[in-house]
Amino acid sequence: MTLTDTTSHVSSESVALSYNKVDKQSNQDVTMFYPTAETNYRITRAIAPRGSKFQVGAHWHEDYDEYMRVVQGRAKIRVGSTWKVYTPNDGEVKIPRLVVHDLCRADKYAPPGEEDDEDMIIEEWNDPSDGAKEIFFRHIFSVVVDKEIFGWKLPLQQLLVMMSADGYIEIVPGPAGWYVTHGLYAVLKPVTRLLGLKPFHDAYTPSRLADVKKAMESGAKPKKNA
Repeated sequence: MTLTDTTSHVSSESVALSYNKVDKQSNQDVTMFYPTAETNYRITRAIAPRGSKFQVGAHWHEDYDEYMRVVQGRAKIRVGSTWKVYTPNDGEVKIPRLVVHDLCRADKYAPPGEEDDEDMIIEEWNDPSDGAKEIFFRHIFSVVVDKEIFGWKLPLQQLLVMMSADGYIEIVPGPAGWYVTHGLYAVLKPVTRLLGLKPFHDAYTPSRLADVKKAMESGAKPKKNA
């Protein structure tokens, strides 16, 4: 199959994307601006415009601590079991590895006409910073661009990207959730392979991230950026 070459894209543009099971809100607009040389390819910036009902969905990471910072507007961020509204005045929000987290606009459930006037702009980065997060973002959005190519396999392709990029979806809350998610991943990974899917593609990977992609495909951790 011939995939769309997105290696030169500086952003995801506006793609409807949500990890929630079923979100009856149709407006899932979010634009992801990929890291640039100005930040040593570390920081990703996301913009959810006014009225967007975009929500990441509860998940955790096991190899990285994650940091978020609200640049504009208000964001509702879940860390562990606690939801809190953050603004630019709150500075960095650290999400330690293994801690479940989620994110949406603070006004996601506001009545019509009572939404915030501003776009929500948030920056995100990982520690250690090694390019793996950018690989994830580029692929999770690019496969949606090629949704007609992936067809009915698209949800499995998205999940395969998650499974291969240190993204663990919370299926069952609480301590048992780790076992449920890992058990499901153990079953689904070979299924996706049998269906001819692979997590990462050259068409979505800039040349400077080729070694990162190779390491992730082998199951090794990419080298940390200087």
